Amino acid sequence: MDKISNILKTQFNIECTDVVETIGGLSASAYKIKTDNESFFLKVYDKKLTQTPIWIENIDNYMPILLWLNENTKLKGKITRPRMTSSGSYRYKDDDNVYILFDYIEGEAIANKPLTNTQVIEIADIMAHLHSYGQEIPIKMDKIKETFDVPFCFSLENYIEDSYNTSPDDIKLILQPCLEQLILKINEVKLLPNKVKQKSSKMVLCHTDAHGWNIMQSENLVLVDWEGMKLAPAEADLFMFAVKDYWDIFFKHYKAIRPKFELNEEMLSFYVFRRKLEDIWAFLESALYDDLTDERRKSDLVHLSNECKNLSAFFF
Repeated sequence: MDKISNILKTQFNIECTDVVETIGGLSASAYKIKTDNESFFLKVYDKKLTQTPIWIENIDNYMPILLWLNENTKLKGKITRPRMTSSGSYRYKDDDNVYILFDYIEGEAIANKPLTNTQVIEIADIMAHLHSYGQEIPIKMDKIKETFDVPFCFSLENYIEDSYNTSPDDIKLILQPCLEQLILKINEVKLLPNKVKQKSSKMVLCHTDAHGWNIMQSENLVLVDWEGMKLAPAEADLFMFAVKDYWDIFFKHYKAIRPKFELNEEMLSFYVFRRKLEDIWAFLESALYDDLTDERRKSDLVHLSNECKNLSAFFF
């Protein structure tokens, strides 16, 4: 913890009185930073992990957008607020890690708890207001614009063809029952980008990962973890809610704020299926190639198993 305290002092000009590791996500370790007057939330990305480049590549693109949204829209207090380094950067990096800092949010993640009607309306409000902004805001977004690419499909395909037979037994045990279905889905998803690229959907600001672990209940709901921010069709967010039993309530309130929006079901399907295969590859790649603790590897394999078991529940 002395290393973190020193980084906070020298790079963020923060004299901390306590550093407490908290529950992080799959992307980074997380710490609550206390000072005499306030608290902060520090995310630390390990450069050695195979997925880290994906999580950190857009820090300098999405952090200024988060600041702009906090300062200019009704989303203030409903999304995380970044803190810059003393040199004016959105990140600090050393040989081992990348560090980013936010104001601390008192509360807890919704996680897997069912949402109340009030919470459903709150998150619909956040998403609708977020989707009210796009390229018209005064920040360049070229580097976060949706491309509809599916590189993980080709990575999965190459792995199955070249490396599956020599994989660890615990991974083969998970993949074997769904291998045929997985190959089928890879081939189907590879065909989708050309279809959806022809749609004339409006591009708006999207979070793209608004699941329960990224929704905090504080005095109100707060949407956190913005590494996946994109300029994309609204369906890039809505797909996560369309499969929930509260979808009708959510979408009714969403449409009240964005009455001109029309849902594109083919676009929605693209995001559902793309995310499914993207998650499978992320957990598989981590279990195969990262130097994980036994606990983390077991966790990743549980996630991989669950994603594979649910694969057959989705059809085009």
